[in-house]
Amino acid sequence: MTFALTLDGGLRLVLAEPHHAEPIAGLMLRNQERLAVWQPWAAYRPSVESTRSYIRGCLDRFAEGRELYLMIEHEGVPVGACGMRRDPQTLIADIGYWLDAAAEGKGLVTRAVTALTEAAFDVYGMRRVEIRTMVTNKRARAVAERCGYELEGVLRKAMRFADRNEDVALYAVVERHGRR
Repeated sequence: MTFALTLDGGLRLVLAEPHHAEPIAGLMLRNQERLAVWQPWAAYRPSVESTRSYIRGCLDRFAEGRELYLMIEHEGVPVGACGMRRDPQTLIADIGYWLDAAAEGKGLVTRAVTALTEAAFDVYGMRRVEIRTMVTNKRARAVAERCGYELEGVLRKAMRFADRNEDVALYAVVERHGRR
């Protein structure tokens, strides 16, 4: 049985399992050049086996209550991934996401991030949820802002690529008196 969260408009967030490695690796490969501009991990050519290994690690951290790595499906087709890492001691979570270029502009990531943010507070009891993205990544920053995250500042040279360091915009939503 697969764990999935069904949202509106044919959108599902599916807990990534080893058998999802092939479609996820295919999406990463198809979008590698575009993603590598924004994400250091995308500089490396994905394989089905390396993706399967990554998913297994995510499932181990899921079992420990520290991570949730989800495949984004739209109308039954895998179109990206999103995830949430949680620190049970500090009650701080962070959310990340990426999407196939062909699926952009449909509000899929905004809806996925909204659902993950709600789960962070309502299901996992987090007190703070962060999104970190390159300062120059306007699309990712727009998602954070649409989801109600506030820009708290810029972490200078905080993202390390093989050939450079980039500034990171830090966004957050905090729980206030039991509510966000």
